[in-house]
Amino acid sequence: MRHIYLVLLILFSSCSDEDVFDVYIEKEGVQNKVSNQNLRIEYQNVYLTGIIKNGRGTAIRLESPLVIDKIALDSVIIDENDRFKIGASIPKDYGYYVLRLMNSANDSIEMSLRGGDSIKLKTSMDDFNTKPNLSGVSWSKEANQFLEQKRNAKNDLAKYASKLMKQKPASPFNIVLSKYFIGSEQDINESKIEIFQDVTMAFIDSFPKSLATKNFVDQLDVLVDIRSKTLNLSKGDYMINNGFYDVPEISMNTPDNKPLNLSSLKGKYVLVDFWASWCGPCRRENPNVVKLYKEYRNKNFTIYSVSLDEDGTKWKQAIKMDNLIWPNHVSDLKGWQSSVVPTFNIQGIPYTVLVNPEGKIIGVNLRGKELENKLKQIFKS
Repeated sequence: MRHIYLVLLILFSSCSDEDVFDVYIEKEGVQNKVSNQNLRIEYQNVYLTGIIKNGRGTAIRLESPLVIDKIALDSVIIDENDRFKIGASIPKDYGYYVLRLMNSANDSIEMSLRGGDSIKLKTSMDDFNTKPNLSGVSWSKEANQFLEQKRNAKNDLAKYASKLMKQKPASPFNIVLSKYFIGSEQDINESKIEIFQDVTMAFIDSFPKSLATKNFVDQLDVLVDIRSKTLNLSKGDYMINNGFYDVPEISMNTPDNKPLNLSSLKGKYVLVDFWASWCGPCRRENPNVVKLYKEYRNKNFTIYSVSLDEDGTKWKQAIKMDNLIWPNHVSDLKGWQSSVVPTFNIQGIPYTVLVNPEGKIIGVNLRGKELENKLKQIFKS
C-alpha cells in the first residue's frame, strides 16, 4: 500500500553512512494528507425532494446517526400530492445519513451526503427503501443498485457491496457500502483487503481532508491487524507477503549512459539489488546473487542492480570482476546522495526489494538463504 508505512529491521551486516538500522518504506504518507487537527467545518444546505406514492400524511425525516442515538436534522409531512421537501444545514464533508419514513415498518435509506447536495426520489411507500430511484448526485446509480438488492433477503449484501466498491473505489456511497463490506471476521481475506485499500487510496486522492477518508484509513488498519494476527504475521510482513505495495519507479542510466527504467521490466519477477563497488558485504553477497540469477533467469526472473557508487570506473570494474552478467545495471553516481536513498529510505547496503510481475513488492531485504528460499517458493512449479 503506497501511502501507509512499514517498519522493517535490518538484521544483517551492511554498509551504511550512519548507524541507523530501522528502514521505512513510505510514499506520500497519509499522515501528511489526512490531518486530524482542528479543521474549520463549513456548512451548507442539503435538499431532498421527491414523490412517494401513497405517502400522503406520513412523516419523513433526515437523521444524522450517532454511536448510540441519532439526531433528527429535519422532519416534514408528505403532502396530499405525495410530495415532500427536506432541507438541512450539514457539513460540506461527506458523511453518513439516513432518510427515514415514520411508518410502521420504519423504512429507511442510508446515504452519503454533504452540504450542497440536492437529491430527488421517485418511489412509493412499498418500494421506498429498495427502489427509491435516487437522482441528482454522482453516487445515485450504485445506491439504487445496492438498495434493490435488499428486496431479496437471501442476497449476499457483503458480496454485492464488495463488487460495487471494487468498480467505483472513489464513490462517496462507499461510506454506506463499507458498513456491509465485511459480514463477519471470517470474511476478511486478501481480496477484501485489496478492495478496501483501493477505496482508501481513492478517498485519499479525492477527499484528502475528509473525516470519511480518515475513517477509511483507520478501518483499513483494523482489517490488516485482524488478518495479520490470524496468520501469525506482523502487519509489515503480511502486507509485503501479499504484494500490497507498489514499487516506486527508478530511472537511471546504465554503464553505457543509456536510460533504463525499472518499470521497463514489468511482467517479470525482478530483484532490485542496491549495492556498491566499495561495499564489502555487497561484494561478498554477489556470488550468491549470480548463482540465483543463473538458476532462474529462464523462468521470468531478472535482476535490476542499482549502484550507490560515485566512481563510474570502479563501478564498471566491479560489475566485470564479480561476473554480474545480467544486463540491468544503473546508477546516478551520487553515492548516498542518490535519489533512490530517500525514495526507499535506504539506511544500509546490500539491500534488496523483490518485485512481482505486476510491479508489487513481495519481499524486502532478502539475502542469502532467505532469498534462495523465497525464489524457490515462487518457482517451485
